[in-house]
Amino acid sequence: MSRNTTKPSKATAPDKTPDTPYNGEKINTNKASQYAGFRHFVHFLQSYGLKISDHDDVEEGKAILRGMGYDV
Repeated sequence: MSRNTTKPSKATAPDKTPDTPYNGEKINTNKASQYAGFRHFVHFLQSYGLKISDHDDVEEGKAILRGMGYDV
């Protein structure tokens, strides 16, 4: 018997961004944040210096996403 001597390829982390492009329909903040290139809404907020624990910051984050063209 011969052994397979080829090394298995390294597994890569799956891409967390959505597979389909944004089509203009109403979506949740996590999905909109992913379309914008972030891991999730909390990561999006943090990148703008906003906090998920502050209601006004959350609303500001949604307003930013709306300004980017996402219907959240």
